Amino acid sequence: MIRWALPALLLTTWLLGGCTLIPEREAVDRAWFLLELPAEPAPLQNETDRPLAVELGSVRVAPAYSGKGLVYRVGDHRYESDYYNEWFLTPAEQIEQLLRDRWTRKDAAVELVDDAADVWAEGRPAVQIHLLVTALYGDLESASPEADSGEPVRGLGRVGLRTQLRTAERSRLAEMEAQHAIERRSAARLVSALSQATADVLVELEHELLREAEREAHE
Repeated sequence: MIRWALPALLLTTWLLGGCTLIPEREAVDRAWFLLELPAEPAPLQNETDRPLAVELGSVRVAPAYSGKGLVYRVGDHRYESDYYNEWFLTPAEQIEQLLRDRWTRKDAAVELVDDAADVWAEGRPAVQIHLLVTALYGDLESASPEADSGEPVRGLGRVGLRTQLRTAERSRLAEMEAQHAIERRSAARLVSALSQATADVLVELEHELLREAEREAHE
């Protein structure tokens, strides 16, 4: 019995030790990003102006782009989510936070309010909005021939927004979109392009809000 105990012990030790010799797969670096807007909100025209009251309702994102992975369009109705490069917050959370930050700044032309109905009761113009982000992705199938630098462009960062604008008198939909070139495929360049396109779309949204309030004031 003793003769078999030693070989068995050696075999067990070799098997256990051998487990440490199995090569481990290298960990893939993951990165997290946030949209960074380079543009400021629309400013007041002069010191005597009063900002437009806006109630921010729901902020939703189309299902294809609502997750945390950065999204690329690779063909007709074909999208890929980047598992290793993700948003730090979901797109809906980011857009809502960006708007709240912009519309609570001093001297902005838009002022965030809790309830547009309270403002209407005072006889002042106000707009209630609901937002749907209809596009937030890198389009690899719609590349321009070359960028301003002369280098080949690998794609476009596209952002789209559909907005329901409701005033005291009426409600309507408005759509806006913007795009910026991606000179080569990389997560950082995609986020930069999407940030610039988002800034353009939000500026257009603010101008649309001001135009809507002006229309109602002249009716």
